[in-house]
Amino acid sequence: ALEKEISTYYRELDNLLLNEGKFVLIQDDKVEGIFDTYEDALKVGYERFKLTPFLVKKVQATEQIQFFTRDIFFICPT
Repeated sequence: ALEKEISTYYRELDNLLLNEGKFVLIQDDKVEGIFDTYEDALKVGYERFKLTPFLVKKVQATEQIQFFTRDIFFICPT
């Protein structure tokens, strides 16, 4: 659903890395802003685009891989 926004992120990554660690707001093929926090970027995204899809992503030179599994068994101690 966010193919265009993700493509824009990688296309602009060299320029975005000047703000590494901050959060970028992208809608369609345009960088809409750089923000200090995820919450700030998300708030502006909803104010500007309402329910139209947009991407908020942390600017990083190296992607951090996340691992999830659905086969985790957790026993609640209560």
